[in-house]
Order: sequence, then structure tokens, then C-alpha cells
Amino acid sequence: MSPLSAGPLLLDSGTTRALERARAADHVVLTGPAGCGKTTVLRTFEDAAAVDDGQLLGEDDVDRLLREAAAGARLAVAHRLWPDNRALTRLVAALPGSVVRLQLRPLSREHVRSLAAHALGTEVSEAFAHHLHGRTGGTPRFVLDELSPDPRAAFARHFDELSVAANDLLLALALGAPFDVDLLTTVLALDPGTVSQSVEALRSESLLQLDGTPLPVAADAVTALAPAEQRADFLRKLALSQAGRARPVSGYAEQLLALGVADPGLLGVFSAAGHEVINDDPALAARLFTATGTGTSADVARARALSGDLDGAVEAVNLDHADELLVAATVLTMRGQVGRGGELLRRSDNALALGFAVTGLLGAGRLEEARAVRLGPQHGGSLTDTLGQRLAAVVLDTVTGPPMAAVSAAVATAGVNQAGSRASVQPDSPTALAALICVHAGELTVAKSLLTKAVQGDDGRGLHADRHRLLLATAELLCGDVEEAQRFLSSETAREPREALFAAALELGAARRTGDLHALRAAWEPAQQALVVHPVDLYTLLPLTEIAVAAARIGQFHRVEAHLTEAWTLLGDLGNPPLWSVLPRWHAFHAALLLGDHAAAEEHTAALEDAAEALPFARALAAGARCWSRAGRGEVDHVRVETVAQELRAHGLRADAARLAGHAAMHTTDRKAMTQLLDIARQFHGTSSGQSNAEVLSDREQEVAALVRDGLTYREVGDALFISAKTVEHHVTRIRNKLGAKNRRELERALEDVDLTVAK
Repeated sequence: MSPLSAGPLLLDSGTTRALERARAADHVVLTGPAGCGKTTVLRTFEDAAAVDDGQLLGEDDVDRLLREAAAGARLAVAHRLWPDNRALTRLVAALPGSVVRLQLRPLSREHVRSLAAHALGTEVSEAFAHHLHGRTGGTPRFVLDELSPDPRAAFARHFDELSVAANDLLLALALGAPFDVDLLTTVLALDPGTVSQSVEALRSESLLQLDGTPLPVAADAVTALAPAEQRADFLRKLALSQAGRARPVSGYAEQLLALGVADPGLLGVFSAAGHEVINDDPALAARLFTATGTGTSADVARARALSGDLDGAVEAVNLDHADELLVAATVLTMRGQVGRGGELLRRSDNALALGFAVTGLLGAGRLEEARAVRLGPQHGGSLTDTLGQRLAAVVLDTVTGPPMAAVSAAVATAGVNQAGSRASVQPDSPTALAALICVHAGELTVAKSLLTKAVQGDDGRGLHADRHRLLLATAELLCGDVEEAQRFLSSETAREPREALFAAALELGAARRTGDLHALRAAWEPAQQALVVHPVDLYTLLPLTEIAVAAARIGQFHRVEAHLTEAWTLLGDLGNPPLWSVLPRWHAFHAALLLGDHAAAEEHTAALEDAAEALPFARALAAGARCWSRAGRGEVDHVRVETVAQELRAHGLRADAARLAGHAAMHTTDRKAMTQLLDIARQFHGTSSGQSNAEVLSDREQEVAALVRDGLTYREVGDALFISAKTVEHHVTRIRNKLGAKNRRELERALEDVDLTVAK
């Protein structure tokens, strides 16, 4: 017997109480499925004649036991609930004196944990016990088998007493057969009575669960022990039977594929299976289509694209078909070639493809070509036709129409056939495009609402699931919530250039906002590489300019200047649309401040002021830039600063609002105004959960850091704070160590983006 074959007697409180009553009775009858511990409990009745497997008793056995009972013997009879046995029934009914029935049930999770700990000689975790309970159903002997060195071999003994029919039935159910007697009789070539008897036999052995599915340990063991030829034969019969009933067949097709079975008679099954799973498991659909040759080029291209295999999708594309043009354009767009994607889609006669042709051409700055795309009638047609027409109208309006009207239209468009768009191959999702427009327009709350719903709906799947998460992270970062942004940023999958650029910019942005110079330097090279492989386009101006600010911070601005020049040229080709221009200009303004390039800062401020009439967000940013510059020269109008900070906060830029108030507070000589501005800065900072490295600085270190940031010498800082210059030097050394700055210049750059208004 295995060292794991014995364990403690584990009973729930109700069964324990019943067992105590049973010890005082004349006779005891134990019932329960196999493996629940009947034999173990039976052994505890040492003064009784033990009868195990009572369901096997014959009439002669019953007569003998009744004679013994009449002579005063005490009986303890254990039996399973199956099969029905008239002799056993007669025995229990005829026993003289008191009879206590005791029904044993599977173990609870806590009891499974105790049994496992006893068997292994060590404590086990709650999670392990939960998993073990789920696989074994709490049947003690199955728990012990699962804990043995070779679980499948240990479990195999439970099949020995089963009939061939019961073994076959268990295998069919383990392979995914539904609990359908008509189907099972056909597949197993059995009569209904034999199937019913086999079901009862499996239940008696505790191998079937209440819903008719095999216990996981039983399913694993019977599948592993069955010959491949038998499994293939059952799967083939199941697949063909279910296909004839128009029922799901993907589970059988996947197993047949793994077994290398793809004969001509199953081609219809494989094709049906591929179309069945293409939305939920496109990688499996692609394997089914390609391995069996059952999918069209459009099927294969779509399945591969949805699974993330863009190289494979391009290989399968036939550019004579509209759907496949969308696949090719999607790959080009995700790899940074929005203009080429637009050119390709311009050849289509599909309204959705033509809508994305417009977005692609506009993204490349080719306004007149985008306007020249003919979309057909604006009314009627399918939902996808409507979606294509709306997308084209929306993106054109963001460039040529009233910005806020375009925002409203974009939000409305995001809801058109969104469920269908998740399962189709498109260069972008309507939600992502609408959210990006909202972010550029300063409608961060709306953007986050759209993206949150999309992320929840994606459930980690879909071609644009990662894009939705990255855009949501972008919105959170702009709001100043670094921790939340980083939560959405995490991913273990490789990214295409478009998403890689956003992810790299987010890494830099998070490091910059927390003043983590070590992290900023570490994130720089990946970001610079992502920037190099992705050409400048309208839809990636945010990550580009975020990277530019970080580059200015660490002395690498020369490596992004050419990209910025292209960005301003692209916007110029589109007529400098306010909606797309203002947030990149705001980032560029801050990069200029870090570089000390006051002429460039003034140029970006002027551009923001030019856009102010058309876009409320531009007015807030222009006023913010103007206040920032004046404060740097010591010109602080604290009432104006407070008003502008409130406007920035209203647009969601809480961290920027706090930084503006703090910046102005550190440059005013009016103590009362300084106190008011610092209070405002602390208030706004408190609405953001972003963790700043400044928070690791003491109050005194923050005071020193603020004055150092303003360019004061150690002596001047000491005079202002009534401490010695040497003490200031010690403070600065500690601050540099905490912020990762190697020298005074790096410290000044690090302090530019650190909120020094946290401590009171």
C-alpha cells in the first residue's frame, strides 16, 4: 500500500455527531460513493461484525447476517448508493433493534488541506488545497492519488473494476462529449440501457460530477491512458455527429489537430471549427485553417491578424479583396505607415475601408488626398458602411471643422458597431480614435470613460486591446495619476511600433513626473529606438512630444529635434488644426523651458494663443504657458495664476495645475501670495494619486530644493533659510542621492518636474 494511502479520519461536525450516535446503536449502516472513507469508518466499530461493499450481498448472505443479528451480534454495514440491491434493502429493513444510518460525503476544502498536510508531512497553502479540491471533488482516495509521485498511474487502478462500456463512456465524456444519451449511444455503439448502467457505475465510483462531466483527475487519467487511435476514433465520431446537428465542434477539431488527424472527411468540421472560434481564439482558427487547408486567404489573414501574427497575416493577403486590403492596411498602420495604409485602402470599394483611407491619409498630413476619397451616399447601407462614413467625417472635422463639434461626433461614432469592430481587422478602433481626439481636446474625463468601457469589454483580447490600455494610461498620466498609468501600461507581450512608441513614452513620462532620474535614463534608449522606427504622424504626436520633454531633461534633445521639425511641418500641411496642435505645443513649451530656450518657449506660447479662440483647452494652456514664463521672470500675479490653475484642473491636468501654482509660489516675494499658491498646489496635488520622488524629501529638503531650482547659490539659500552654506551643501548632497542626480545641472533638471509643494 502507498505511504499516501492512509490518512486521518476527517469528518464534518454533522457527520461526527451522527457517528457518536451510531456508536450507541445496535446496528450501523454507512452509505456514500466510492472513496469517501466508508471502509476507514467501518474499522472504527471494533465490536461489530463489519460488512463492506454491502451492495454486492446476495440473498444467502443476508439470511446469514440476519441470523447473526437475531443471536445478538452487532452489524456495521457499508455500501455504495449503486447498484440497487433488493437483498441489501431486505437486510436493512429486517435488522432488529435500533439502526443508525450514516451518510459520508466528500471532504470540504479545509479537510482536503488537512489531509494533504498529513500525507505530505508539511503545511500546504489554501490555494493549493483549493486546486486539489477542485480536481478531486474532495474524495479522500483521489486526493491521496493526486499527491502520489505518479498520479495517473495511481489513479489507473480505479478503472480496473469498470466495464469496457463504462471506460469508453468516461473517455468520450473526457474528450468533450455532451451528456446526451442519444449521442453517446451513437458514438459508442451501445444501447441506451448499457449507457445508463455505465453512467451509474461511474457515479458509484465517484468519477462523474453532478453535471455529468468527469472529475478532472479522472478525465486526465483516462485520456492519458487511452491509445491515440481510440481517442482519434471517438473524436472523429463526436465531431461528425455534432457537425450534423449544427452544434459546436471546435473542441474536437483542436484535439484532432493535435493528434495529427486531418483526413478529407473532416474538412467540413475543421472549416466550421475555424469560423466558430475566430473571434474568441483567432490563433486556433488560424491553425485550423492553415493546417487543413480549409480557410480562404481572407479567413487566414483575418485569423492571423486578430491573433497578433501580423507577418503571417500579410503573407496570406490577396490585395484583390476588400477585406484583405483592410488587413494589409492595419498591419501598415500599426507599424507606423499610416499614409501607405491610406493609399492602399483608397483602392477599395468598401465604405469602411474608405473611411480608414481618409484617417490614414490625414494621419500622414495629406489633407487634399483625404478630401478626394469618395465615400458614396451618407445614408443607408450596413453598420460598417455607416461606421466608415462617420469615421471619415469625424477626422476631417477635427482638421477643418469646429473642434468641439468634432469631439462630440467622435464620441458618438465610438458606439457604432463597436462590438463588431472588436472582432474585425481595422487599422484602429472607433473608441481608440475617439478617445485620442478627446485627449487632444482636453476632454480627459470623457476619454477615460470611453477607454475604461473598451478595456473592460476587451477582456484582454482583440487586436486593439493593448492600444485601449495604452491610451487609457496616457490619459491617466496626463491627469497626473502615475500609479494608475503604470497599472495599465504593464504588458508581457511584444508590441508593434505604434503601441511600442506609446508604451515607451509612458515609461519616460512616469519616470519624469516622479523625478526618478535613474528610471528616466533607463527608459531613454528604448524610447529613442521606438521613435526611430515609427515615422511621425498625426496620431502619435503625443508620445513624440512626451519623449521630447524627457529628452530635454536628460540632455538628449538633439536626438528628437528632427522628429519635432517633421511634426510641425505635418501640422502646418494640415493648416495647424487647433485640436491636434495644442497638447503637443504644451509639451514642447516645457521642453523649451528645460533647455532654457526662451525664444522657443515664446513661439509655442504664441501658437497656443493663436488656437485659443477655436478651442477652450487651448485658452487654458496658453494662459498656463504665459503665467509660467512670467513667474520664471519673477512676475507673479497670484490671482491670475490661481484662475489659470483652476482652468487646467477643470480640463483634467491636475498635476500641471499643481506645478504651475507651486512654480509661481517659489518665484513670488509676496509671502501671503506664496502661502495661498502653495495651498492651491497642495490641494490640486492631493487629487492625484501619483507618487512623487519629492515625497521622500523632508520638509527642509523640499525648501532647499525649491530655492536651488530657482538658481540660488548655497550661501543665498542659507541666508534665506537662516542656516549655514555648509548645511545647505549637506542637504543638497542628500537630495541628489534621493533623486539620482550626478551633478548640479542634473539636479536642476530633475527639480524642474518634481512637485515640491507636497510637504506643509
